[in-house]
Amino acid sequence: MSTSNQPAAGGQPSADRPQARAQDEASRGQRYSGGTGRGHDTDGQNAPARNNDAHGRGAMTAPTNSYQPYAQPTGRWEYVPGSPEDAQRQQQVLKSTDASLVLGILGVTVLPILAPFAVWQASKAEKLGGRATAGKILGWVGVALLILVVLWVIFLMAIWGFAMSEMQDQFNSSNV
Repeated sequence: MSTSNQPAAGGQPSADRPQARAQDEASRGQRYSGGTGRGHDTDGQNAPARNNDAHGRGAMTAPTNSYQPYAQPTGRWEYVPGSPEDAQRQQQVLKSTDASLVLGILGVTVLPILAPFAVWQASKAEKLGGRATAGKILGWVGVALLILVVLWVIFLMAIWGFAMSEMQDQFNSSNV
């Protein structure tokens, strides 16, 4: 008589462990029919099936057409316009979205003066029904950087002007 939970020599669970087998089947049944709500319909069509093995014991299996709420669709999905006006509007949306992203990246990394144009293009794309979130965010970050650069330049010019006036006063007082 085997007392371990391991399969017997033939690879099948031991038949003389009915309590362990009952617990195993109960846990499988609970997994599919309770708690999560998956794999169980009121009419029983989506309930798990039992596949009987050579010993007459049924193993629980998931249905092949079970619902997967977060599964990604297969293939590539794109918008297909229904009329020439829709196609033209879709082309404008794509151009504005791409332009806002490119201008936003350039506004954050190289030229902050381009950032307001990124926000403008993103707003234009959103008015046409597109999504330009990345371009809009990068544009606003670039606008913030532009404001900081302008404030820094004003600060440096003020210090430069103060230093020049002090040098002028020293030069005038030493000549007199």
